[in-house]
Amino acid sequence: MHSASEALRSIPENRYAEQLRRGFRFLRFSQPLECEYHQYISKVQARYQKIAVVLGLGIWMIFTLVDLLRLDLWQRFPDYPAPLWALLLVRCSIILTLFLLTLLLFNGSRKHYGPQVITVTLLSLVLGTTLTIIFYQNLNVPISNSVLLLMAITLFFPLGLSFRSNLLLAAASLPLVVLPGLWLLAQAQQVDYLRLCFIFGLALLICAMGAYVRDHTQREQFLLLQLLDWQANHDPLTTLNNRRSFTQHLDVALRQGRRESAKVALLMLDIDHFKRFNDHYGHQVGDDALRQVGKLLQSFARRPMDMAVRLGGEEFALLLYECDADQLQALGEALRNGLATLNIPHSASPTANHLTVSMGARLAKDGESSEELYRRVDRLLYQAKQAGRNHLTLG
Repeated sequence: MHSASEALRSIPENRYAEQLRRGFRFLRFSQPLECEYHQYISKVQARYQKIAVVLGLGIWMIFTLVDLLRLDLWQRFPDYPAPLWALLLVRCSIILTLFLLTLLLFNGSRKHYGPQVITVTLLSLVLGTTLTIIFYQNLNVPISNSVLLLMAITLFFPLGLSFRSNLLLAAASLPLVVLPGLWLLAQAQQVDYLRLCFIFGLALLICAMGAYVRDHTQREQFLLLQLLDWQANHDPLTTLNNRRSFTQHLDVALRQGRRESAKVALLMLDIDHFKRFNDHYGHQVGDDALRQVGKLLQSFARRPMDMAVRLGGEEFALLLYECDADQLQALGEALRNGLATLNIPHSASPTANHLTVSMGARLAKDGESSEELYRRVDRLLYQAKQAGRNHLTLG
């Protein structure tokens, strides 16, 4: 049975497999991949963010209702002592903060909602919870101090922050818990309160360890999912896109081209007499020749909407966005010259003593479907073969 490392070695080189091989002990990918991961995790955790905010709002509203009953607020209004007014102010401020955040989450736009908003909200909750405990103690009303420990869990809840951000948030929360108690509590109450702060610090440490494991697992799952998706859309031998991804991308490119009035070109090529090449040199050399052709083809797919494809066997395609007829002609010639420069020997070919290709190419017409474009370019490729091979036929 192969080990995980052996399985990774069998995967064609790509950035996901490379990152898995290198590892990410410090929970950090290479920069482009790190940005992609944060976009992915933001979408994945969007649902949990909504649930967490709504749950938090509900809990604080329930606590406020309990205060109304427990502290006889209706009967005593407005003759409240200062600590009780302060307690109500904290309750209302936290409820208002959570309500505004809920509106941001559910209005369909996330542009105002990011790590900064999460950080400010969580720090507000920490401070609000701390002040609530202190004011209850000043009112001589019993309250379970374990609510502060629940805040330690909340600080590491998956709300879209990175592990580093969670650690900074936890470090910033400690003075928000310790200092108000030292300032607002009587000296006789401070010993017990500092003991609670110490337990809060230990809880943060334990939660941080769990968050590290969770983040590491999430990153590994992300790489594996992206790797599976990459394998489903690429040819394992040449690492070019495969027919499946090409079919999807061609439809997208044609639709976008119609919207932007951009020309879309499709070039298909077939390696001349490749069966004879395999029979003469062997399949291993044939595979190496396919890889070289694929690498050459990929060098012409320079823009985001361009795509180099292995359609199957010795047949390839090149999809080009914003390409006119002159550029297509020049590209076909450059491709043929590039293959001649590689000078891959093919002594079994009646066309030339090196590997050659036949090509058909065409600009998509207005209203032409992807199936129609493909069929017409395929016929042009057939005409190039009939014309003696090592030839480009333009439509």
